[in-house]
Amino acid sequence: MRALLLSIFGVLLLPCTRATAETLRCGSYLIQEGDDAFAVVAKCGEPTQRTTITEPVYASSADGGAVPTEQVAYTQVWHYDRGPMQFPVLIKIVDGVVQSIHFVK
Repeated sequence: MRALLLSIFGVLLLPCTRATAETLRCGSYLIQEGDDAFAVVAKCGEPTQRTTITEPVYASSADGGAVPTEQVAYTQVWHYDRGPMQFPVLIKIVDGVVQSIHFVK
């Protein structure tokens, strides 16, 4: 009976919880999705490693297919090795804006 009540209580609280994006702390500063890439460098310093991924941009054709355009999309992945006892961080940056923050565990 107690397990049933706890499970019902848990189900009722589930809609109250929300998914939160990762937040990176650099000293007294917080970095989160939507922040400018320049702000990340100003607050956290230069990343340990930068990787640029180049992908072609496709447009929809009249028949529903995909047609390559002459444009290219650039995505950067910044790696921060934060030292001992702290997880490394990967920051995905698209068009100069932080899209995601992932801690490598």
